[in-house]
Formats: sequence, structure tokens, C-alpha cells
Amino acid sequence: MNAGRPPSSAVAGVGRSRAITMVVVRVGALVLGGSLEILGDGRWMTLGPLPYLVGALVLSSLAVCVLTAVRGRLAPPALLCADLALVVVAVPAAGWYAGQRVTDGWPGTVLPYVLLVGIMIGVSFRAFATVLAWTTALSGALILGYVAANVPWWAALPHVAGLATNATMAAYVMRILFKTAQDLDQARAEELRRSAQLSQERERGRTARVLHDRILQTMEALTRDGWIADTGVRARVAAESQWLRAYLRGDDRDPADDVVAALEEVVRHAVGSGLRVEFNAGRLRSAPEREDMPTEIVEALSGILREALTNVRKHAGVQHAVVRAECRSGTVALSVLDQGTGFDPDAPTTGLGIVRSIVDSARAVGGQADIETAPNEGTLVSVRIPLAPGE
Repeated sequence: MNAGRPPSSAVAGVGRSRAITMVVVRVGALVLGGSLEILGDGRWMTLGPLPYLVGALVLSSLAVCVLTAVRGRLAPPALLCADLALVVVAVPAAGWYAGQRVTDGWPGTVLPYVLLVGIMIGVSFRAFATVLAWTTALSGALILGYVAANVPWWAALPHVAGLATNATMAAYVMRILFKTAQDLDQARAEELRRSAQLSQERERGRTARVLHDRILQTMEALTRDGWIADTGVRARVAAESQWLRAYLRGDDRDPADDVVAALEEVVRHAVGSGLRVEFNAGRLRSAPEREDMPTEIVEALSGILREALTNVRKHAGVQHAVVRAECRSGTVALSVLDQGTGFDPDAPTTGLGIVRSIVDSARAVGGQADIETAPNEGTLVSVRIPLAPGE
């Protein structure tokens, strides 16, 4: 029916089936009405303006069939409505001009055609309100035709029920078909999305293995084994290797939205400044609470880690620190350990920056920070922040 390439979606397939149904029902209605007229006494086409109305109906229905066949989908709604309007006018007119003057009596040839038009109504429109409106109009026209033919109006009620049943069932079937097709298209789209995502993950895994086995190990060996003499270059390579390792793990998200990414960003800057940092956040990385951790807690933890590593680099007298981050029982914990010179926490002029930047930052988000240190015994900064109030 459609000269072009048909769409591949299930909804488009139902649309084509709908168009075929419309053409078949209309052609069947025309053939049925014509055969009844030919096999009957043939007087319908000689009464009043009925030949003109019938001719208009035939031309209108043929126009709908031709346009539907050419388009591969239903004819424009305006043409469908015009065709139904002609039927609504022709039915009572037939009762008025024909009535009992035709051998077969009212409604004769009209009733089979009207019952098939009920199916056309259900197929033509997807909105039940529109189907109901046209069904009501045609039912009223049928009753009016009985009255015009001097036949008791209640004699039309069984046929009205048949007309309503045909229209309602056709509309219901069309709705079920379209809904099923939409669900199928959504399932196909989801399957394609998952397939593409799986392919990307496989490709990323393959790339990750190549990068890890070749480039990353080489970069880390260069910074660890003293192959690079320049301190700045060595620090830059170390920072880039840290980023690459995070990327291979899939932790390359925006630091503002992810606590692990935020902490790793701080570690990379510290490594870029010449500090060697052993960062372990496996239990935090796998914690479900990580996904929706409040932004203020993420910012507090990254700020505390930045201050602690800055203190190690400037005052500890060593270039190595160990950082641990985890989340257990609704509480996120962060620790920073160095084996440097330490300090006396009770001295009035010592550790003021740590107290302000670390202890106060932890308290601001409902947590607490402990600093364990002594001269020549290193420093351990421990932070615990509950993720829910009152914990």
C-alpha cells in the first residue's frame, strides 16, 4: 500500500493494519449495499434525492479508500468526518423517502451498511470521546429514520445496540493493539540501549585492561623507581596516573556530585605538589550511601582532606601520607596518617589551623574530628560524619 519503505516500529505496523482494515470494511460495505440494491426491487435509487446522496456516499467512501491506500495510513480526519456526516444525513433521508414503499421495507439496504459504518467509526478514531460522539449521532439518525418511515422508534433499539457494540469493540481492539505496539517499541528501544551500553562496557573493559597492563604500570613505575629526576615532572606523572587509575575504575564523575571523585581530586592535587599519597576508599566506593550523599558533607570531607594533606606537606617533614575513607552503618569516616614530626596539640600556638579547618568543618555538618599527635610521633586525623541527623 505504501510505495516508500515502511517504518520498522510496531506502532507503524499497527497503523498499516488499521489502514488495511479501513479499506476492507469500506469496500465490503459498498459491495454489500450495492448487491442488496441489485438483488432487491431496485427502487431505492429512484426515490427523491436518494440517488444523489448515495452517489455522494460512494464517492466519499472511495476517496477515503484511495487516500488510505496511497498514504499507507488513514485518510485525513476531516475527510473521515465528512464521510460520516454524509451517512448521518442519508440515513433519516432514506427513511423519509423510502419507508414502506420499498418491498423489503424500512430499513432494508440501509441497516447492514450502518452496522458496518459502526466498525469504521471504531477504526477511524483513537479517542473514545470521538467514537462515542459519532456513534451517538449515527444512532440518533437511525432512530430518526425509523420515525420518518412511520415505524415505531423502539424497533431501532436492537440495531442501535449492534451499532454501538461494533463501534466500541473496534475502538477497543485498536486501542489494545496500539498499546501493545507501544510497549513492544519501548521494550525494543530498551533492549537496544542495554545492548549499546553492554558494548560500551565491554570496549571500556578491553581498553582498561590495555591501559592498565601497559601505560598505567609504566607511569607508576616511573614515579616509584626513581626514573624521573625532576620533582615537578615526577609529581605531574604521579597525579596523572592517579587520575587514570580512577578513570579505569569508572570513578571519573564530577567531584561536586560524588564523594570519591571529590576526595580523589584533592589527592591528585596533593600528588601534583610532590606528596606521595596512599589512598584507599574501597569501602566508600562500594557503599550505596555514596550515590546520594549531601553536597555539604562532600564539600566538608574534601576540605578536611585538603587541609590535612597540606599540613603533611608543609609541616610534617615527610612526603608520604596514608588516606582511608569508608562508609559503615550510615556514617562516613575519613582518616589521614603521616609518620612525620607531629606536634604538641596542647601548645597554644600549635595546630590552630587544623582546629579551625578540620574540627570546625566536621562539627558544621554534625560530625566530629579527632587529632592524635605528639612530637616526633606523627599525626592521625580521624573524622566521622553521620549521614542522617541524630546518628
